[in-house]
Amino acid sequence: MVVSKIAYAMLMAVALTACSDVGDSVTDPALNEQDNRIALDNITVEGHASRHLSASAAANSAVLRRVADAGTIVRMAELDSVTLDTTGVVFYSRCDGSTGEFAFDHVSLRGPYVKIELAPYAESDSWQWNGSWSFDLYDHERDRFVATYSVIVDLRKSRTVDINAMTFLETFRLHRLVRLGYSLVDAKERADKEIMSAVGLSGETFDFDKREYVRNRGHLIVNNLLEDLIIEWSSYASPLQVANAFGNKGSLSTNTPIREFFVDELNVWKEQKSNSDSAIDFIKRFIEALQEK
Repeated sequence: MVVSKIAYAMLMAVALTACSDVGDSVTDPALNEQDNRIALDNITVEGHASRHLSASAAANSAVLRRVADAGTIVRMAELDSVTLDTTGVVFYSRCDGSTGEFAFDHVSLRGPYVKIELAPYAESDSWQWNGSWSFDLYDHERDRFVATYSVIVDLRKSRTVDINAMTFLETFRLHRLVRLGYSLVDAKERADKEIMSAVGLSGETFDFDKREYVRNRGHLIVNNLLEDLIIEWSSYASPLQVANAFGNKGSLSTNTPIREFFVDELNVWKEQKSNSDSAIDFIKRFIEALQEK
């Protein structure tokens, strides 16, 4: 779809809404999380990273499993169990081969919560990582904005994780809810429901932070749709605007420019597919969710 970058830039200037408080009652997170200050010694954390650097024909149903390029930098940062602030304990790894898999071997942590982040670049002859962790910027070579994907994990529950577009948005929501006073347990329960509703999967279980989610074909399709939407958006504005919009509201439908852009893109993709394509139903459900205000 051909869209005026100037027009969307003007929309961006006025439409990204301010943070709103969540009205539900919450309990003191410090009381709920006191028992989370435990040591995890000499553990291994494994994962898979899903990431494409260009849109792929609206989640081509024949090519569902996506992988980050070999050499993509991955960072794991220990989080404070109450505030989700980083503690200063950080580990680095890289995605291997053509599988998008990575591992942090024999690491020790003082608490169970970590944020695992995926850089938008893979090391190669043309790019070598300089040790800094600041990738949220405009990439002139790609003519688009880039951002760091992430996932927040409780390592007591799982040590095999997935990083993808869905976990990217949920991470921002978790940070927002914790700042509002939610314990991470309560924030996770709420954010799981909100992100699933936002993409047309209301009532289904959020499993995108686990490698096993790939067994669900529909969830793979929806994650690919969301990733392609974010990639198209990044030609005009930062993906962080999408993540912040969901983080602030727990919804993608309340932000007019994002809603209209996503609906327009999804409608174009829907028209390009045959009625027998398995992605059609998920595109329709995604559109319906976006149109619910």
